[in-house]
Amino acid sequence: MVVSTGPSSRRSATPYATGIKGLPDTLTISVTGDAATPHEGGITLARTLGGSLLTVEGEQHGALMAGNACVNRTVAAYLIDLKSPSEGARCKL
Repeated sequence: MVVSTGPSSRRSATPYATGIKGLPDTLTISVTGDAATPHEGGITLARTLGGSLLTVEGEQHGALMAGNACVNRTVAAYLIDLKSPSEGARCKL
């Protein structure tokens, strides 16, 4: 059974939580030639969230499961060691 109550009347100016202590920086992965999610949007998202950005040079949508050693290494360091990539980090597909 699905019950719909309509749209919520409560809306946040930002669609994400802010000011939570003890959490690591976010990691945004953005592909330069992704037609579905333009790279400028990835840059803006990383800046807005105050996190790090991994720029991936390529022409596809999605980079994480593409079998790229550079991307995999960077994401593994982030998830396992909580190590964010340095500013200007880039990989090439």
